[in-house]
Amino acid sequence: MGNMSKTFEPVNMPRLPDDCPLDKLYRKRVAQNRDLTIFIADWNLERGSGKTTLAMRLASHFDRTDTGITREKATLSAKELINSYTDEPKGSSLILDEGQADASNRRSMSGVNEALRKIVGMGRVEQKYLILTAPGVTQVDKSIRNMCDIWIFVRSLGEAQMFRVEYNPFQNHEITHDWGTITWTGDLPGQLEDTYNQLTKDKRKRLRGDGDDGDGYVQASKVEEQVEERVKETKRQTRDSLIEDIYSNTDDMTQAKLANAVGLSRSRVADILSG
Repeated sequence: MGNMSKTFEPVNMPRLPDDCPLDKLYRKRVAQNRDLTIFIADWNLERGSGKTTLAMRLASHFDRTDTGITREKATLSAKELINSYTDEPKGSSLILDEGQADASNRRSMSGVNEALRKIVGMGRVEQKYLILTAPGVTQVDKSIRNMCDIWIFVRSLGEAQMFRVEYNPFQNHEITHDWGTITWTGDLPGQLEDTYNQLTKDKRKRLRGDGDDGDGYVQASKVEEQVEERVKETKRQTRDSLIEDIYSNTDDMTQAKLANAVGLSRSRVADILSG
């Protein structure tokens, strides 16, 4: 099965051949009313190799709803993914496109991994078909990769290799089975192309730093700022508590003396004591 090659047919609604192992797994999950999670990355950490297009085609094939792949089902936002997983009807395909140029392991950890853990915690019985894309395998940490049913690594434009992923609990590592290659064309029909174009616009906005930070990430610089601010706030609280104790427990202590002792203005000391 390792040398098997499957190609999407260039029709309005792309489909997988019936003998494709990925399609067999999908149909089995449908019969079991279970989720299916697929991770798509580039073998060589390259961009522009068609990961998003492949994700769109797979999502279209898997989705069993009347609406198909709408803008609400494809996002760059880990937060939006959680909302879609809860709100979209059973049989929906969902795409978390993590393929923007500035992605890094430190950024993805906080948002994407937490979102996927929440989804897994829901029991994986919502009959949703999740497809996650990332520039490379290291963009998502090991615990999350192990939760995915299938890894697909793009080797060249329009061609990728599929791996079935299982987990060995005794040796604490994943086991992969080569499921052969899959190829696809770059064109997308109608509604899929519209959704793809919207994702592309969102990526460009993110790269420019436009819009609000609703993507579910916490940038490393923001984390450092938050930590620094928390430390400062803790120091302020400790200082203010000491000032209150000294003023309350010293008979001849005045606000002026206390202000001079701690290096603050008298008005600032008065504010602390009145708070």
